[in-house]
Amino acid sequence: MWKFALVPVLAILVFWTWQFFYWVWLKPRKIERLLRKQGMKGSPYRFLFGDSKDTSRMYDEAYSKPIGINDDITPRVMPNILHTLEKYGNYSFSWSGPRPRIFINDPAVAREVLNNRHLYVKTFKISNHTVKLLATGIANLEGDEWAKSRSRIGPHFLLDRLKPMVPAIQLCCEDTLNGWKEMVTKEGGSCVIDVFPHLEIFTGAVLAQLMFSSTYTEDLKKTFLQLAELAVLARLPSKIFTMPGEQYLPTQTNRRSKEIDKYVRVAFTSMINERLKRNKVAPTGNLDLLDTFMAELYDGKVRTETEHKAIMEDAIAECKIFFFAGFETSSNILSWTLIVLGIHQEWQGRAREEVFQVLGNKKDITSDDLRKLKIITMIINEMLRLYPPVMELSRVVEEDTKINGYNIPKDSIVTLPNLIFHRNPEIWGEDAGEFRPDRFAEGVLKATKGESAYMPFGGGPRICIGMNFAMLEIKTFLAVLLRNFSFEISPTYTHAPFVAFTIQPQYGAPIVLKKL
Repeated sequence: MWKFALVPVLAILVFWTWQFFYWVWLKPRKIERLLRKQGMKGSPYRFLFGDSKDTSRMYDEAYSKPIGINDDITPRVMPNILHTLEKYGNYSFSWSGPRPRIFINDPAVAREVLNNRHLYVKTFKISNHTVKLLATGIANLEGDEWAKSRSRIGPHFLLDRLKPMVPAIQLCCEDTLNGWKEMVTKEGGSCVIDVFPHLEIFTGAVLAQLMFSSTYTEDLKKTFLQLAELAVLARLPSKIFTMPGEQYLPTQTNRRSKEIDKYVRVAFTSMINERLKRNKVAPTGNLDLLDTFMAELYDGKVRTETEHKAIMEDAIAECKIFFFAGFETSSNILSWTLIVLGIHQEWQGRAREEVFQVLGNKKDITSDDLRKLKIITMIINEMLRLYPPVMELSRVVEEDTKINGYNIPKDSIVTLPNLIFHRNPEIWGEDAGEFRPDRFAEGVLKATKGESAYMPFGGGPRICIGMNFAMLEIKTFLAVLLRNFSFEISPTYTHAPFVAFTIQPQYGAPIVLKKL
């Protein structure tokens, strides 16, 4: 009798063995033949891991030593992509496990890929469990779910809705700078400060206001630091894909990732429950982002425990991605801006002159004042060209399609090397690697000659939702800073751009600060 029972078990085992063999060998080999037949070049497929091990090795080697202040950062922050493009051409491929990753170094194609969110989707079925813990909420949604979430959250980031936040942002700026003034005074009028951790505290304080109508408490600070550690553990650029089941192995990374996720979930759950107890509205009486995430819990409908839990899970997911992405992105942008202005003193002087001209002796800054800061806008745009938060844009192809004559099979990853677009001499000129803000004197469209070659916050319908907020925050900080201090890069600064979630200075951002 047991022999008959064994037959279906063996049949299932054979079926799954065949499926696995097809997935890790036959399918990749078939795709490789298709791509090569069309004239596309790339690395040969290697069983199971593809180029993952080489990619990790390239990053380890790139991060092992700093670079010169005027060097191109591309070989350090995306060595695998640069290697593939230089070796195989502008349309080439490598392998993320058994899945092809097709690199397209062609800005003309970027708009087509980014604008078609139904064919080219952002959620690329990430297998790295640690990355999944970070890429939550709206970042992990597609189709109607994404559209619903975007329409619900989007209004909070419209410029008109953000303008009233300028006074609160200015207060956070002044809190940070008051601490710097004390340090400078104590050191006799000049001192070296690593501004990177201070800017993290500043952006955290601003985000706490936007999201939670709260001050930047020790609990919120610890929550961010935990998420920042999770990003480093994920090794986002070099290890997006892992083998199925790898998250269950008792590795140090897996254990720590789970500990962090548990802590963060408990922290945000506590905040949500506290809000529900407190008359269901932000302390200010105005709806903040947390209220928006929890909107379905406010409508008075009776829900099952399962439905309530699902809404809570969604709210926690949104809290994680918005708090971390908003916090980390703004602090890194500000750090690089201070670094480049610390190096390029002439542009710092021009920016300061503009601030005094626009603001005069006004104590309170308004959004209209910020709009008039043209030189500061040029400086930020140029810094974002050289150090974009989004260095590459990847999408998964939902169905077989054609790009510039090439047949691209379903489930392939299409990667647009944004950083390379930003430094392309054919678009930006022979001085593409230099810091020259005046290239944006007549706006972005004129600077790019109409090409999709400048996308520091991404592009298409899925462009970064917090872009306006980040720009408002950065302009306000620079306006307050330049009225109070002059600064230059410290001799101790080590130029080592490093990628966790966005590009950040690996060894901090020490500057020599002097009070005006």
